Amino acid sequence: MSLNNFLPPYALELVNYQLNDEVHENTFIDINKKVGEEFTSNQSGFLYREIGRNEDNTWLVAVFWKTKQDALNSINNIDEIPNMVKTYMSMINRETIKRSIFNII
Repeated sequence: MSLNNFLPPYALELVNYQLNDEVHENTFIDINKKVGEEFTSNQSGFLYREIGRNEDNTWLVAVFWKTKQDALNSINNIDEIPNMVKTYMSMINRETIKRSIFNII
């Protein structure tokens, strides 16, 4: 799917973070993609997901949702997430996480 397949209104969730020092980038990329394919994409209202990294090693996950509420709901079941997602989250330096949700109009 690409962004050309849907039109506003929808919501865009942006999450920036850095990895913990001991995390190997290739391992993180593999599990990040798996989380997107097997977990995030199965959440209600999911449209599209991309990951990226900039030169200072800040990572970005951009997730497009049908509504802002879908984005908010995506972490409501955080206590019931699969082990794969827990492993993914353990690789992230929690002190660096910044999450924003925008309504695209």
